[in-house]
Amino acid sequence: MGGGEGITIRAWEPRDREHVQGLLRLLSQDAEVRGTDAPTYVAESGERVVGMVTLCVFRTLTGAKAYLDHLVVASDWRRRGIGRALMRHAIEEARAAGASRIDLTAGETKQAGHALYKSLGFQERDTSSFRLPL
Repeated sequence: MGGGEGITIRAWEPRDREHVQGLLRLLSQDAEVRGTDAPTYVAESGERVVGMVTLCVFRTLTGAKAYLDHLVVASDWRRRGIGRALMRHAIEEARAAGASRIDLTAGETKQAGHALYKSLGFQERDTSSFRLPL
């Protein structure tokens, strides 16, 4: 799938590990690639991975749902529609998998992300987020 400006969106591969690791570090300095089978898609320009998104589809008693994680675009590639292309790709993948919704979290400081999500039809929910580190 294309994303504009010569961008291709495809499933990530182990050869992308170094680029993906660098992108994850933009989200969190302690983020580390630990597996190779994550449902992740990359935006590629030539031989360079310039963005990524992870989309997890899972089954519950009420049907399939999806969770979006790790949307990030390399700093020098932002404001070119790459994040939007990655999001559209993830939405289509979730839809094709039969998911009834996509959930995600976004910190208050991520205003560009908030604007992107809202422009794609996501609705902000008033919920608390809980985490248990294991």
